[in-house]
This record gives sequence, C-alpha cells and structure tokens, in this order.
Amino acid sequence: MKILIITYSYTPDLTPRAFRWSALAQQFLQLGHEVHVLCAARLSQEPAVSDDGVKVHRVQDWLLNASRRVTPTSTSTTNPPQSTFVHKLKATLRKVARAVWRTTYWPDFACGWIVPATAAARQLCTHHDFDWVISVSHPFTGHVVGHRARTGAGKAKWLVDIGDPFHLMSEPAPNNQRFFSRLNRFVESRILANADAVCVTTESTRQMYKVHFSVPDEKIRLAPPLLSLPALPLGAPPSTRPVLRLVFIGTLYRKLRSPGYMLACFEALLSTISDRQLELHLYGAVNDCTEELAACPVQVRSSLYVHGMVSRTQVHEAMLDADILVNIGNDSASQLASKVIEYMAVGRPILNLISIERDTSVQALREYPATLTLIRASEGPTLNELEKLRAFVLSPPEVSFCEVEKIRARFSAAHVANLYIAQMTGQPEP
Repeated sequence: MKILIITYSYTPDLTPRAFRWSALAQQFLQLGHEVHVLCAARLSQEPAVSDDGVKVHRVQDWLLNASRRVTPTSTSTTNPPQSTFVHKLKATLRKVARAVWRTTYWPDFACGWIVPATAAARQLCTHHDFDWVISVSHPFTGHVVGHRARTGAGKAKWLVDIGDPFHLMSEPAPNNQRFFSRLNRFVESRILANADAVCVTTESTRQMYKVHFSVPDEKIRLAPPLLSLPALPLGAPPSTRPVLRLVFIGTLYRKLRSPGYMLACFEALLSTISDRQLELHLYGAVNDCTEELAACPVQVRSSLYVHGMVSRTQVHEAMLDADILVNIGNDSASQLASKVIEYMAVGRPILNLISIERDTSVQALREYPATLTLIRASEGPTLNELEKLRAFVLSPPEVSFCEVEKIRARFSAAHVANLYIAQMTGQPEP
C-alpha cells in the first residue's frame, strides 16, 4: 500500500505523537509499504527528505513554530527556578500573552498549519495516488488538514487516529470552549462521520466516542500505546549508590497533571527517611507549574532536579538509572500516558499517584508486580499512605526479566503497526 501520514509533530520532536508515528512509519516501511509523512517544518522551505526510506515532507506553520518547544535543544537545569521578582514578572507577562492567544485560535495552537499543510497534502495525493491517508491528533489540526485534503485524495481511504479527545477534552482545553464548544463538536462529528476508520488508544476513549458520537463498532478500533525504547540491557546490576533516585518523566500541567501531590509525598519521605539521601528528578516540560516548583520548601528544592526537555537517549538512561519511577495520573478517565507503558518496559518499581479512581493507569498497571497506587484525597499523604510509601521506596517488589519481555512484546511497534494494517485491510485484529 501507499500511505500518507499527516501529523503536526514528527521526529526529532519530543512528543508522544512524534515517538509513536516515527516508529509506526518505520514498521509500515519494513512491511513493504510506501510511506510518506507530512509534518510541521522547523525551518522555512525545508525540502522533503528520506528518513531511512520514509519520505518526510515538512511544511512550515504560518503562525507558530511550535516544534521548537519540543526539541532536544531546550535548556536543562539542575534545580528548580528561584522565585524572584524578575521571574514572577516574566511569568505574568507570559500568562497574559498565552491567555490572549488561547481565546482566539481554533481549533488549537497549530491552526497556522492548516492552509499550507492542506495545499501540500492535496498536491501529494495528486502525485502519489495513495491507498490510505492517516491523520493524527494531538493536535486536532491534523484531522482538519486530513478532512480538507480529501477533495484531492482520489481513491484514498482515510483513517483518523485519535491520541487525545477533542470536543470531549476539558483539561487542557484545545481552545476557548466558551466560544467554540458547538463548533468543536460539529467539526469533530463531521470528521468521524466522513472517516473510513477510526483508531483510539484506550478502551474508555472508544466507549466515549461510541456513546457521544455514535461511532459504530466496526469502524472504531483500539491501538494501544506504543513502546519506542531500545532493547533492555541484559543483567543490569541494581544500583548500589547511597542515593535513592525517584524519576518523573512527562509534561506537567497545573490543572491536568499537577506536581503538587508528588511534591508533598516527596517532602513527607524526606522527613521519614533520614539514613538515605533522596533525589527527585523531573524530565519534560513544566509549563504553568514553574511557580509551584519554585515555591517548594527549601529541603525539597535542594533535592529536586528539573532537567527540562532532553533527548530520548537521556530519558531512557534516566529510566534505567531510577530506583523508583513516578507517574502522575491525568484528571481524565480517557487518557493513558504512553510513559506508563515505557515505565513497565524497563522493569522498575512504579509509584502511581492518581486523582480519580477511574484513572486509566490503574487498569494498565493492574498486573504489574511492582506498583504502589495512591489516590490524592488531600494536599499530602495520610500517615497510613506514608507508611506504605516508605516501605515501597525502601523495599520495592522485583520485576522479572520474563515479565518485562512480555510487556515489550504486547506494546511493541511491530504489534501495534499490525493492528493498523489489519484495520486498513479489513482483517480481524491480530
């Protein structure tokens, strides 16, 4: 088959969609398909290039070069920013500018990509006669481009791959929902109705779309989060250093994925574990949580390391080097962070901090042998929770290499790619 993938974010961007679809594009290629990718350009007039056989076509966003925010060139720091007057002033100005921008754009921050990407997609469809066009979200702009490009797609069928819901998403909201809620629902409904196939990453999301948009069973399928990590080194010895290292990897948002409860748990641990030094390392964008990190007590701040956006190699090394991996659940019953799968795939103990009982991470980690899940019911852990937390950190259960290999096979790029191919060819799920 000849396949066109429309995705705003693609390698080397450090986003879940970029990781997922760069791996899937390579898998499609290895299965003998011709693969083209249309994505946002980081440089103006960047030509099409071949990425190990995948033809990558980059088109610049007219308004916002968002790709620059999610590349390995982002700065790293060894401790959280200090709460100074200059820092607060800059943060306030950024908030004002962001608020003004967010009240006006539609469908999301990538709206400036719609016109140039649509023109490029139509041209590619005319020249290459694709069998399938796959549009990817987040951001939802990718589906708008896919929908507009259908007029020039000829015989090509259209698969809509949904990483995050759009109209049904409240935090972080894709746009100003007070102004655009009806438009959001109308456009998403049109896209789902016109698509030939729909893919989602969690069962709860599939049920949500069946209920709210009446998407038929035969049209919507499940393609779980994808593992895009190197092979696990054999016989890696456990750490013998005196420091216990807790590592969180992911993007923080004040309303969706706040670090507050994690910081409170870490502060409580510092007060109860005096014979071992503790460190908490954060990898990824902190967004609007900068002030919350800066306002930490001194004893927490001295053991807190904020690394920012780093390369995938550094992320993998950090996971392998961690004593405890920390997951902060979304305030959402439909989203599952791909890092939960990656955490399991390195075989480290996982501290799972959630805000709602229906958090999708609970189901994903149900059979993982080294998990402690705490539900945030207050600003910090109770005495009973702290006792469990202390015991888990000091003596976590072990995960066998055999168990890790089973997880890696279940979420491998090869397996997930075959799920998409089966859907496009009308075959039963493998």
